[in-house]
Amino acid sequence: MVKMCLFYPNPSGHARTDPIITQTCASDHVHSFYGPQNFHPDTTYNDLLDTPPSKSSSPWVENQSLYWHPSIYRITDEDDGSETYERISNLETSPYYRWDNSVSPATVEFPPEFRMIAYSNDEGADAGGEVGENLFVECCNFIGNDNEECTSSSGTIEFPRKNCSFLGIAMAMPTCWNGGLGINNNHKDHMAYTDDGTVHGDCPSGYNKRLPQIQLFVRVNNYQGAKYRYTLSDASTNWHVDFMNGWKQGKLNNIIKNCPITGNGNEGYNPPCNCDQFLTENPNPSKAVCDKDVRSLILDEATDTFKQLPRTTCNGDIIPKSWDVDPPLTCNGGGGGGG
Repeated sequence: MVKMCLFYPNPSGHARTDPIITQTCASDHVHSFYGPQNFHPDTTYNDLLDTPPSKSSSPWVENQSLYWHPSIYRITDEDDGSETYERISNLETSPYYRWDNSVSPATVEFPPEFRMIAYSNDEGADAGGEVGENLFVECCNFIGNDNEECTSSSGTIEFPRKNCSFLGIAMAMPTCWNGGLGINNNHKDHMAYTDDGTVHGDCPSGYNKRLPQIQLFVRVNNYQGAKYRYTLSDASTNWHVDFMNGWKQGKLNNIIKNCPITGNGNEGYNPPCNCDQFLTENPNPSKAVCDKDVRSLILDEATDTFKQLPRTTCNGDIIPKSWDVDPPLTCNGGGGGGG
């Protein structure tokens, strides 16, 4: 098996949008995005491809895919009995891509216009992955000499009530594909997990193609669970990940076919990272879009700090998109929010 690791230093922004679900309305809840700074609901495949590297938090020029997940908030219990929600913005992430060229059907690249959503409670998500399920949460502390001591849970989101050097949330998306693009369906059922949940497992009937597995790993540094409660923006214990393909056409196929296996073959799910020799490094990845720009260009509401989670699809007026390629941003970086 081959593993490609694409480390993102920060999100590209946060907004109550979901360009897969609706192109005209506000999303039900706030999301944190990685990749292009284009995350207006009316964002297209061509918008992603046309993104200049300097307008994207992607560390690699050829991959302008957009990834997102429910934003994470910490809750302060105030003396008057109220609650204050503060968005966590000091996030790091890595989409890990895995494939195994020894199995059939062979793995191919994501086609133009492809998108998908995966939930931790989807059929088949409870097998395989890194810990026997495709979602796990770990609380890790550094103990010297670059070593970590971690405790973990799996299957659902359980925010631990203790401090961690970092909290990690990782979820692997399905790999078996029926050929659909994820546009005219529920954005999920064109994909399926393998029969045993593994990267190399057999695909179920009706899914005769295979795409790379994407495992999105999100890291919250300086997690303060002993002091604060934490929640997702949708107040759920289920996690979900959204993906819109923005790979330069042909590049991922070249990597899949030619990137060699590394390691001794006994590493299982986590062979050494490889394949960046096929990619061009982005010399100037973007910071997160400032909250004030999100409010002036997409939806005029606070997503950083508030007394109640903003919810409900189409609740709020989306500002019509006023640009073709580059959002007319007025500030550089930031995004607000706590640790």
